[in-house]
Amino acid sequence: MPKQDIASRQFQRKISEFCNVRIAPCTSKRALESIRPYLRSLIIYRKSPPLLNGRINWTAIADACGIEDDLTPELKKQLRPGLDAIIRWLGAPAALEDSRPSNPKSKAAKPDIRAPTSTTSSTRKPQRMGNDGAAFQSASAQRGPEPKPIQEFPEPLFEVADDPESFHDALVYHMRRFGDSYWQLYRAIVRLGETVDEKTLLS
Repeated sequence: MPKQDIASRQFQRKISEFCNVRIAPCTSKRALESIRPYLRSLIIYRKSPPLLNGRINWTAIADACGIEDDLTPELKKQLRPGLDAIIRWLGAPAALEDSRPSNPKSKAAKPDIRAPTSTTSSTRKPQRMGNDGAAFQSASAQRGPEPKPIQEFPEPLFEVADDPESFHDALVYHMRRFGDSYWQLYRAIVRLGETVDEKTLLS
């Protein structure tokens, strides 16, 4: 018989209380008196509940406790938190939920509708320029409208007719003169590896 430390004995008491509160109301006394010592033995011998493909193996538990006829869906539901608590106490990987599709046939009947794949750059991620001047395409580019191509020397929409004094006014004026948004300007001037926030130009 392995030596039981204080933590083990305390946890056994908690599991016994759990059985009284959660298991007793939903099953027979015979099943309860089989489940309680089974759960305590898992703690004493530091043994994980049986798993199958990462999920709790209810068949093995029913066989070990001799409660094949008593293991109803409600009993499984009430027993699951206790088994999870034992798994956590042992520090073992958590068991997966016993969730299955409620109507798998209806899934197969649905037509396979997929959005067309787009290779264009997202308007949310700038197409930054590398040191050699080539555009750097992000691997995680999302769908969206294709951004304006970046030109090194774009043609102005109109000739200079004003010379604003402040930097802010001058920047706004020339962005309007070349038909640029702050985002387009950000994409054009920020190169790969630079950490300029696009909100700087916006503000």
